[in-house]
Amino acid sequence: MDNNNKVDASNNSAGAGQGEPLYDLSMVRAVSGGDESFIKKMIQLFVETVPPSLDDLKEAEGQQQWERVGKAAHKLKSTIDSMGISSLKDDIRAVEANGKHQQNIEAIPALIQKVDKIVNACIVQLKADFSL
Repeated sequence: MDNNNKVDASNNSAGAGQGEPLYDLSMVRAVSGGDESFIKKMIQLFVETVPPSLDDLKEAEGQQQWERVGKAAHKLKSTIDSMGISSLKDDIRAVEANGKHQQNIEAIPALIQKVDKIVNACIVQLKADFSL
């Protein structure tokens, strides 16, 4: 099910050139103290835990459970920030706020679609860059 999204996302990485990362591991590297195995563990955690969180976000949106959308976006926000996915910083916050306050609901599906696409592209890049 996610394989189709990943193929699309990796071929259309929001304007990034071939090999240009959609992520910035500066924060992870800063807290790692130079421990490359810690960095790889953090990347592996991201790759394993984010897809189910995205599924929860999309399911909540599909069921129009806006408070749940806000909570799911809140959960993803810190992960997106720590992985340096700056292109989604404002989008994930908009999903969180709109869901929590049940406002601008018509904007939520497109925002979630963008978050899903870019996060899946990041996962593809991370797997390739770190041989996961």
